Amino acid sequence: MIMALPIAFTLFALALFQALVLSAWRDRFRKEVRAHREGSDADPGSAVTIVVPARDARDTLAPLLQDLHAQDLPKEVVEVLVVDDHSSDGTAGIVQAMMRTWPQLRLLQNDGQGKKAAITTAVRKASHGILLLTDADVRCGSQRIRAILDAMEGLDLLILPVRTEGAGLLGRVQEEEQVGLLGMAFGEALLGRPGLAYGANLAFRREAFDAVGGYAGDRYASGDDVFLVQRMKKAGRSIGSLLDPRAVVTVHAEPTWGGFFSQRVRWAGKMRGIRGATPWIGLFALLWPWILIGATVNYEFALVVEEDGLETLLLLAAAWLLWLVPVVALVNEVRRFLGQRARPLVSLCCYLFFMIYSPVIAVVALFHRPVWKGRRMHR
Repeated sequence: MIMALPIAFTLFALALFQALVLSAWRDRFRKEVRAHREGSDADPGSAVTIVVPARDARDTLAPLLQDLHAQDLPKEVVEVLVVDDHSSDGTAGIVQAMMRTWPQLRLLQNDGQGKKAAITTAVRKASHGILLLTDADVRCGSQRIRAILDAMEGLDLLILPVRTEGAGLLGRVQEEEQVGLLGMAFGEALLGRPGLAYGANLAFRREAFDAVGGYAGDRYASGDDVFLVQRMKKAGRSIGSLLDPRAVVTVHAEPTWGGFFSQRVRWAGKMRGIRGATPWIGLFALLWPWILIGATVNYEFALVVEEDGLETLLLLAAAWLLWLVPVVALVNEVRRFLGQRARPLVSLCCYLFFMIYSPVIAVVALFHRPVWKGRRMHR
């Protein structure tokens, strides 16, 4: 029991540190949301090229293009480039049909293979200096571009929010997971340590993209978002974030468990290439609950009446609370921003499930290369 008290105190101290970090993320998140609650109605003084990399996107592309055509800005300031990444399902035909009545919509063929090559192709052909990445399976509101152009003033890259929506147990698990990651991404960015970003919704200046070399030399198939942030950060470029509900894009959750795990293995594969504090934060998040479980399992509750027994138990209980409560509070704060109903008990259960499957995915990603849209991902 003599050795148990220092261990319990160490666990408590680590849990307290985590709680303080998450609370700081939550506070900054809430303040930023309040700051953008009143959107500007002024016309932005710049134009934008929206880049839509598309591979076999026939079922989702048309609704997105309709959303982009409906933006409440003059048509001439919004160029849309759809880069067809060697699709085989008629994706190009959808774009060509809409091009007949939409002069600002253009179809490009990918000069290479994969999303990074598609983005690079669009950057070279873009008419405007500000580019906005948009995945081919998202939906957005009519004021999205207005809000983003207004926020881009003085910035080289802008991190933007993505809302995941799903049905049933699997859908809710993905919602909660992505809400937590969004809270982490914006919490770190608002504290001046940007790391995570979303390729489904990311704006940058072409001059800055060219200055940092774009994706030249990247050996990971995915990571068009975080690696660009990493390069911009290293080069001292100005990086901002925008928590404006108008700027949110919505993506549907994976409908099957197989697709769910394959997607996460693909995402996890790029984490080894990320530099800075972000991977270490992620590693701590994966290991921390298991450390707590190990300490709890090894605690001899029958000895609570012994010397320091009660103190040790209380410190261990406090560590559990300091781990769980701030996570749920942050998740619920983000859900409110995204217009999703907050249910703390559901969030807690999903987080406990995340604690189980995320280490498994991290290990699998070290050895397995998943197939995505007919291609085996390379690293």
